[in-house]
Amino acid sequence: MITKLTIVCLCMTASTMVGLWNTKRKKSKVLYFDSCVKLTEKLIADISFRHENLFAILNEYAQTDKTELSRQIAKFGAAPYDRFEPDGKLLKAEEKRLVSDFFTSLGSSDAETQLYELENYNKRFYERYSEENEKFKRTGNVGLKLSVLLGLAIGILIL
Repeated sequence: MITKLTIVCLCMTASTMVGLWNTKRKKSKVLYFDSCVKLTEKLIADISFRHENLFAILNEYAQTDKTELSRQIAKFGAAPYDRFEPDGKLLKAEEKRLVSDFFTSLGSSDAETQLYELENYNKRFYERYSEENEKFKRTGNVGLKLSVLLGLAIGILIL
């Protein structure tokens, strides 16, 4: 009897861990695009009013950011004149292209044109953030609940 209960608990634990991993991945994507929106807003404000150096603004933001974006800012700062290609499995190909175009456009034009481009990227990042946030609200917690129930069902079927 104890063996059977142990098997059910192990199945539930394993499936719950998979559900937690999936929920965390979805949430990190929402936070990533939220950070992108905040970064573009900071760049717009600092370039418009403070006339700060681009790399100083990026480094200041990267120190406070807790998402993958801070690592990408550091990678961009190491080779600012190369074509930027984000790595990792968090983003889809279309999203990687958007981030790549964003970083590649930084510092490539005068301040007025740069502000226009930043406002454009801000809108695009906000759209992605809204989409991912809606997806997370619809399916984020459901996936976790389903994984727990699936683990329970597998455990019962094994019995």
